[in-house]
Amino acid sequence: MALLWFLAGLGLGLGLLGWSSRHFNRQVEQILHTLRRDPSSSALSPLSRLTTLTNQLHQELYHHQQQVLGWQDILYRSPIGYLQVDRADHLYWINERACQLLHIRSRPWETSADCLLLEVVRSIELDQLIDQVRTHQQAHQIDWTIHFSEWSQGMALRAYGLPLAEEHVGVFIEDRREAKNLAEDRDLWTSDVAHELKTPLTSIRLMVEALESQVGFQDRPQIGRLLQEVIRLSDLVKDLLELSRITFNQAQTLQIQAVNVPDLIHKAWLNLEPLIQQRNLSLLYQGLETFTLDADPNRLYRVFLNLLDNAIKHSPTDQTIRVQVEVSTQASSATITPIQYLCIDIIDSGLGFPVEALPHVFKRFYRTDPSRTRINPAPEGSPETFEQYQMPSPRFPSLSTDWDPKPIRQGLLSTPPQSPPFPNLGGSGLGLAIAQQIVLAHGGSIQARNHPQTGGAWLQVLLPLQID
Repeated sequence: MALLWFLAGLGLGLGLLGWSSRHFNRQVEQILHTLRRDPSSSALSPLSRLTTLTNQLHQELYHHQQQVLGWQDILYRSPIGYLQVDRADHLYWINERACQLLHIRSRPWETSADCLLLEVVRSIELDQLIDQVRTHQQAHQIDWTIHFSEWSQGMALRAYGLPLAEEHVGVFIEDRREAKNLAEDRDLWTSDVAHELKTPLTSIRLMVEALESQVGFQDRPQIGRLLQEVIRLSDLVKDLLELSRITFNQAQTLQIQAVNVPDLIHKAWLNLEPLIQQRNLSLLYQGLETFTLDADPNRLYRVFLNLLDNAIKHSPTDQTIRVQVEVSTQASSATITPIQYLCIDIIDSGLGFPVEALPHVFKRFYRTDPSRTRINPAPEGSPETFEQYQMPSPRFPSLSTDWDPKPIRQGLLSTPPQSPPFPNLGGSGLGLAIAQQIVLAHGGSIQARNHPQTGGAWLQVLLPLQID
């Protein structure tokens, strides 16, 4: 009887063992099917195949870990700084070059997992860059000067931020001191050369003007072209000297006084009347009819003259140039509270800037494709400062704030074509560069874009209402 019970228990145990084994093998098969199946190991048992697969995964994991360590070593030894922050702006990783550029000597993040970036690097600009990248999930770039003490000269840096997984942000940091010094040396050299060319060009112009009345009638066209080229070179030298004065002296060159900005825009428009007549263009002015701003009237007049001249040159015939002046409030990277700006938008109806040219349009001598190439020089004798302009300045008519692409001609804002076209000489490529430096000297900013409605070039000037 005892033997019978023993055999029954043994059979039951073997049955349970077989059932659990089959159940285990099915689970292993499911795991293998979920992961992957190696056809060459199909003859092995599921447990053996699972062991083999586990070993392979361990080897791949080790290989990936070695790759990560290799890339970290490359970043650590890179001549360009790199740092990474997590979603809470805690410093996640930083290389040695970034520590040098940001003057980080201690390493508090190695002992604390909750070390914020602002605790290590006191830079509002860097923090705002990271916030922009995380908010828009797009790469952003900034140039700024970081000061490590009240007496330090500051270091020119460039930061390029890009979004990473899990809301992390990586930032590459580049030392821009050498590039800045080279640019300053280039500008100084250009200024010296322009200054040396000014006197001989003046002498050549006087001699050509004297020869013009002494040569025969058949040779006068050649003398006229020669004089025109000399005038063009003299204007180029004058623009280079003007640009150098503004670049090196900045706000020290400004003579601040109260100026009515809409009147200044109108004077610049009327002084370009020969070019306006050539294309039968009109001005659509919107916004403030009068607004007094503390600024340098001569410099600001030059900004509007250059920007309107650029818009006129690239507008097709019988089109409208839109100018809008209004007060706007925008955040500033230098202060916590928003700053009020006078916003001036100048929009033409041309082909606009090529997308690849937008970051470069304010560089010296930069030219875009022929559709945006300046084809006419400014009329000879056009005033450089608004004091030279003696015509009366009528008020702008009140216009609707709704944008109408049809030309609006009213009073002196539009004139019919009368004068012949000017010769095709091409410009110096310095107009927008000069405008940018003048706006920067006033503490403002200027931006080039393409307008979403007209498709033409859109130049926006922001001037702070309080100038230091």
